[in-house]
Amino acid sequence: MDQIVSMTRKRLLKADRRASILDAASKVFAEHGREGAKTQLIAAEAQVSEALIFRHFPSKDALYCAVLRKLIRDQDASFRSIGVMTPDARGLVGMMRAYLTNCVRGQVQPSSDSIRVLYASLAGDGHFARLTYRRAIRLSLVPLRAALEGARVAGELEGTPIDVANVVALIEHVGSNVCVARVGERPTVQYSGDDTELVQQLVMFCGRGIGLKEEAIRKYLDEPSPAVAPGAFRVKRRAGTRRVTL
Repeated sequence: MDQIVSMTRKRLLKADRRASILDAASKVFAEHGREGAKTQLIAAEAQVSEALIFRHFPSKDALYCAVLRKLIRDQDASFRSIGVMTPDARGLVGMMRAYLTNCVRGQVQPSSDSIRVLYASLAGDGHFARLTYRRAIRLSLVPLRAALEGARVAGELEGTPIDVANVVALIEHVGSNVCVARVGERPTVQYSGDDTELVQQLVMFCGRGIGLKEEAIRKYLDEPSPAVAPGAFRVKRRAGTRRVTL
């Protein structure tokens, strides 16, 4: 029995160390790029020896691929938390409310740590950020285009159409900026009102920006439950494969 307990503890410790190395590597790769990220820097960030890193990962390239797989899992979790977007104005408002609620609560992609890595990448070589945005746009285009078209046909969307890829990026910019502004014990931006009011204002801001009529936004924003359901934005992968490049 004691042997089993000991083996279990060792497995848990190994998993924790591997996870801490991946977190550290994500930050270092984001700041310095794939070539500039030295394993010495990753070891220092993770507060482990360089030798321990190579016990978990045979090479820096293997570590980089593991970081990309983690990035994909985090992004998939974020999309699943938003839910299925119906092809109409109700779906648009529901999607924005779910996503922006996650941002306000610091639970986007799926945590504020991911946002920090994204911003570090933007300030660095931009590789992580390009991967994240490119994949987010690819996953969102079809359901978002259908929702925008449905809202316009129903007369609830007006004005000059905005490119769908830009709609994805612009809403993400608003949400991620709110999220990063509230990171830490002393947020850099003090928004007025409580979280519920802030989410409502953000949805109104983004909804107006993409051309939704105010009465449509208010109608669906005031619904008692989100117009989205768990399991949306389903991520498709080819059978038997798992891509680590985006």
